Amino acid sequence: MNEEKPTTKPENTAAAPGAIAPDMAAASTDPGEPVTPEGTPLHGAARLRALGKSLLVAIAFVLVGLLVLYGASRIFEPKSNGNVGGVHAAHVAANGFLGEPKNSLDALFIGDSETYSAVSPVEIWKAGGAATYTCAIGGQNLTYSRTLLERALKVQKPRVVMIEGNSLFKPFDENKLLKSTIKDMFPIFERHDRWKALTLRDFFGSAENDYVDDMKGFRMKWGVRPADDSAYMEPTDNVAEVPELTKSVLAEMRDMCRAAGSELVIVSTPSTKCWYTSRHNGAQAAADELGIEFIDLNTGDDAVAIDWDTDTRDWGDHLNYAGAVKTSQALAHILSERYGVPDHRDDPAYAAEWNRAVRHHDRLVEKGSAMAVVGKPGDAITIMELPPLYNPA
Repeated sequence: MNEEKPTTKPENTAAAPGAIAPDMAAASTDPGEPVTPEGTPLHGAARLRALGKSLLVAIAFVLVGLLVLYGASRIFEPKSNGNVGGVHAAHVAANGFLGEPKNSLDALFIGDSETYSAVSPVEIWKAGGAATYTCAIGGQNLTYSRTLLERALKVQKPRVVMIEGNSLFKPFDENKLLKSTIKDMFPIFERHDRWKALTLRDFFGSAENDYVDDMKGFRMKWGVRPADDSAYMEPTDNVAEVPELTKSVLAEMRDMCRAAGSELVIVSTPSTKCWYTSRHNGAQAAADELGIEFIDLNTGDDAVAIDWDTDTRDWGDHLNYAGAVKTSQALAHILSERYGVPDHRDDPAYAAEWNRAVRHHDRLVEKGSAMAVVGKPGDAITIMELPPLYNPA
């Protein structure tokens, strides 16, 4: 008797219309997920390899870009710290410390036009023998002051660095600070205007600090335009606040100085237009908060005896040469008595450099004393015929 074998019903492998095949159901349908040529998503080591490759490509791209910027910056960076094409004379003077003998400066004065009008390093030398330099351009804010300080501390180790108080109240934002940082890293962004003045030396030569400014950054300005000082430094409890971003940059500069063995000091040079008691109060508060000294030459024990009828060239905004002499002599005394800066006038290591500077300075004084600009507040200005070099800005 034959046994009947059980039969099995063959599986229907045909997929119903619109159905998803079992082997595809587990597959990701995310169109953004990496897949192999067979359509299987990358997992584990394969996925890591793909991501690693993409990361390496991105890093290589960034490195190539940085190398290009570095190379271009090297070309556009002036090969002399003197008068070269594409560099404004004001920046040449402000960066003239690069040509000074290494580690020869006792103090730096960093600021704006108030500083280069009021602080004459040669007058400081004549009064007390301190070797100093004024690093300043018109309208300079604290971001560029930081740049100058960073450059200076690479070649100088001053005992004191004095920052002009007026610059604490020149506003800047995060974008300007970022731009300044980028320019410090890649000078092409600061020097790009030099492209018309490039020479073979820029491509193949090395930088040399071969220029010496015998005025040491000071700009000798003559003429008299009297100031109305009736409201000058009137007492008040009002406080002109120093912005937080400014204080953060100032703190950075303080730390840079301390790391170099220097002391950062805020100093306010005399001005009836740029300085008043509320700013004094704000600068003092910022100095106290940051643990640095503040010297105000407008008021108190350190006040300079400025005659506002004779010692200003533009109605109290900036000092003329007569006012600069008084201010510089006061600073010479402060450097010697308060900070122990030595007198180098009998030091042979300084004699040639500074005696030449004194001779150059005195020649300019002799010529400039022929200048006269006289007026009263609000009057039209009368400028006598003068040598073009000494015309006030």
